Amino acid sequence: MKLTPMDISNKEFKKGFRGYDIEEVDEFINEIIENYENLYKENSRLKEDLSRVNEKLDHYIKIENTIQNTLLLAQNAAEQARESAQKESDLIIRNANDTAKKILDKAHNDVVGINDEYEKVKQEFIKFRAKFRNFMNAQTETFDELEKDLIKNYNVLEPLEEESFRNEIELTNKNIEEAEEIYTEDMNDIKSFFAKN
Repeated sequence: MKLTPMDISNKEFKKGFRGYDIEEVDEFINEIIENYENLYKENSRLKEDLSRVNEKLDHYIKIENTIQNTLLLAQNAAEQARESAQKESDLIIRNANDTAKKILDKAHNDVVGINDEYEKVKQEFIKFRAKFRNFMNAQTETFDELEKDLIKNYNVLEPLEEESFRNEIELTNKNIEEAEEIYTEDMNDIKSFFAKN
């Protein structure tokens, strides 16, 4: 049974023969009542304080849990952001490497193509030079032959027979026609070469 200061104050004892001194007992009981009442009030106050402390503690625990959850969410978000940034960085690097490889491959192919074109032009020039040299040699020979014919025809001591003179003229005309054909063919090759380049 839980006693209160009021219970102690209202407590009555039976009186017996040759019992304790009533005044002394009453005085002691009053002293107990006063002390117990002080203890009771102090206990009530401490309970109220404890209740307030518990409420604050619960509040702080909730705040701590909220902070921990927030930190956990922030940590997860930061981890996700780091992973996302890493993936994006890897993708950018991979794309840059692919682009660089394509550029290098194209540059290599261009160099190969230019070298092939250079070799082709070089070979065509060599052929052209040979043809042009042959053409010039043929023209020189033709001019030499014409010169010899002119010297022969204009420096004769005896008049040539008409038939012999006609044969010489035909032979000379034939040489000129052959030279013109060679000249025309070679000139067409020369024009074709320059038209390509």
